[in-house]
Amino acid sequence: MIAKNRAVVLKRMMLTLAQTGKNTVTKVIAVLLLLAMAVQIIKPLGLPGLKRRADFWKIAVIAFAVWTVALVINETF
Repeated sequence: MIAKNRAVVLKRMMLTLAQTGKNTVTKVIAVLLLLAMAVQIIKPLGLPGLKRRADFWKIAVIAFAVWTVALVINETF
């Protein structure tokens, strides 16, 4: 039941972001990476380099790099 509610909320958030216009990609990336950081703090993902809860900062570094690339691509096209 809770998982279904979370899926509905996530779907509504994604639809709202999709309707906002030009910066949709960066907003979706932001939401997904923030969710990944929250999950990492609650229960580590177990991926290589992300085995401890304290490793959530690595996701933040990845998020910064992905946002930078997305913004550069968005500005050039």
